[in-house]
Amino acid sequence: MSSGGYLYRVQIVEYPQGALIPSPFDPDVMGQDPNWKPQGWQPSDYYVKRMGTERFIWPTTSREWKSRSSAARRKQLIESFGAKCIIQRSSEIRWPADGYERFGAELVALAKAIARGGDA
Repeated sequence: MSSGGYLYRVQIVEYPQGALIPSPFDPDVMGQDPNWKPQGWQPSDYYVKRMGTERFIWPTTSREWKSRSSAARRKQLIESFGAKCIIQRSSEIRWPADGYERFGAELVALAKAIARGGDA
């Protein structure tokens, strides 16, 4: 078994005033206002071409990063638009032993060998 370190992700914990509106289906649920944009923000030609719209789209927070510094860059970008974020760290990643596809599989193979009366 080997340790693979940690993964990091960014979570938005507070949006700027006006960026969220009540859902039309459930007023207790807030969703992003599609017409909101950060003060002074204007889409560039590159943005419109890449995103396919002139509307502001929040940078994704559905990715994981292998380094805290990469997650910190995403956090800084999102916070530049007025949101508040945190960086979350995963539990330690554990990889299976060499030659095994799943963590703990080598222990299962060992237990089966012992149960058959074979050598460990």
